[in-house]
Amino acid sequence: MKSLKKNFFRNYTIASLIALVFFLGVNISGDDDIYEKINRNMDLFGQVYKEIALNYVDEIDADKFITAGIEGMLSTLDPYTNYIDERNRDQIDLITTGKYGGVGITVGVRDSLIYITEIMNGYEAQKKGLRVGDKIIAIDGKDLSKDKVEEMRTLIRGPVGTDVNVKIVRDGEEIIFSLTRQEIILKNVSYFGYLEPVANGIGYIRLDRFTNISESEVENALKTLKSSGDLKGLVLDLRNNGGGLLDAAIGILNKLVPKNSLLVITKGKRADSERKFFSKEEPLLPADVPLAVLINSRTASASEIVAGAVQDLDRGVIIGTKSFGKGLVQQIKDLDKKSQIKITGSRYFTPSGRWIQEKNYFKENKYGVFVDNDKYDVTDFKTLGGRTVKSYGGISPDVEVKIEPESEAHLALSSKDMYFKFANYYIENNPGIKIATPGDELFIQFKSFLVDKNFSYESQIEKKLKEIEQLASEKSYKMDIQSMLDKVELEAEDGELKEIDFAKDEILRSIVNEINTRIITDTEQIEATFPFDIQLLKAEEILVNRTEYNGLLGK
Repeated sequence: MKSLKKNFFRNYTIASLIALVFFLGVNISGDDDIYEKINRNMDLFGQVYKEIALNYVDEIDADKFITAGIEGMLSTLDPYTNYIDERNRDQIDLITTGKYGGVGITVGVRDSLIYITEIMNGYEAQKKGLRVGDKIIAIDGKDLSKDKVEEMRTLIRGPVGTDVNVKIVRDGEEIIFSLTRQEIILKNVSYFGYLEPVANGIGYIRLDRFTNISESEVENALKTLKSSGDLKGLVLDLRNNGGGLLDAAIGILNKLVPKNSLLVITKGKRADSERKFFSKEEPLLPADVPLAVLINSRTASASEIVAGAVQDLDRGVIIGTKSFGKGLVQQIKDLDKKSQIKITGSRYFTPSGRWIQEKNYFKENKYGVFVDNDKYDVTDFKTLGGRTVKSYGGISPDVEVKIEPESEAHLALSSKDMYFKFANYYIENNPGIKIATPGDELFIQFKSFLVDKNFSYESQIEKKLKEIEQLASEKSYKMDIQSMLDKVELEAEDGELKEIDFAKDEILRSIVNEINTRIITDTEQIEATFPFDIQLLKAEEILVNRTEYNGLLGK
């Protein structure tokens, strides 16, 4: 009972802080009124927690119970206000610094088993001989299953300098690797260089995240490009970049747009919370060098701040597909030594004044905790040069280039991990291979592999046919209908085999990528995608054609 009371009072303090933050997020007229409500509701919250913790019929975990209560309360707000317990604090460190203590591997679940899907160059896992395709079965003697991937993250990561034992299965043999955790520093700029043909002078920078070192990495990339060639245009790739630090986005924009340009506006609840951020330095990329920014549906947050500013200032063209649409800014606040809260403290607006939030958490909220649901109803805004841009729903590209959807055959092969399995088989049977390239022979080997593995998939046509057969059976239709359906089903099965041939190019790209992941460097892997990247190719085409580029910007 003493321990329970201790937990109660410790967690009551956490709950008090959370509730304080929560209620301060509601517009109330007058400080006296808000504090009165806080006191009254804190008393109610505490009474409910105490009553359940002490008198509920079944024994409960007091810590988990308070966590559930906190998370339930925060779920009535926007999607990005979260409670962070001790187990997940390393994720916050990763977001802000791009560093963590680990061994340099990425894992994924394949056929209900945990495999290594990526080995980072230069770190402990690579040095000690772990490979992509190794199956992990235990960490420090603790058996793993597909349901414990998140638990594995907490097991494999830890303080720098500590040891961890990883048991894997390779070619049917169990091997234990003794590894020492290192400080893993994730690259923010995963690639930079000149696109082919180099004579066009089009530089390319791929930025994967925004941490406290992103600005310096982009600066280094730009300086290197300028010193090593004639930089006539730049592609900044923000596809799949989920964002990060606001300061990093502002720092990077300083390298791209004219000095004294308005970059972003943030506004909190109070009128005096508005802040405007301006560029404070001469850009590394001169104003007369054309700029293209690549975005897609996974471009979010800080990435959208950069893309939105480039678009609103008419500094460059945005190419790809519509971005994610996250117009909110979070802060991390400590609650105690073990827990934190990530709280939305403000909205951000692009230089033209638009709010690009996609998810309407105002209207989706069933508890009605928000007082004012109709603050932002203006949709049309103007860029610096007078072009119309829209609020809500992310950043719309100036040039939309959609990626062709996966074929049904490609999706089925991917869902059953056939590319991953074939790559393991191919590497085992082709020792010493330097690089895989697409070709007829490789495709024939892959199809033979599918036959050996008895690969099959149920197409949409087959699924619909089964529904029709079920209906026909229930309605007691005549046998000639069933005979006709059987004939159609045979045609559908024959069509599936042909579809694999029709999707040959798409399938070969995935095969080659999966094999090369195991045998060539990260840089070489990225370069291997360039000839097939239609969004990148379009960006390069526009940057080379100054007439088209200027026309898109209304110049």
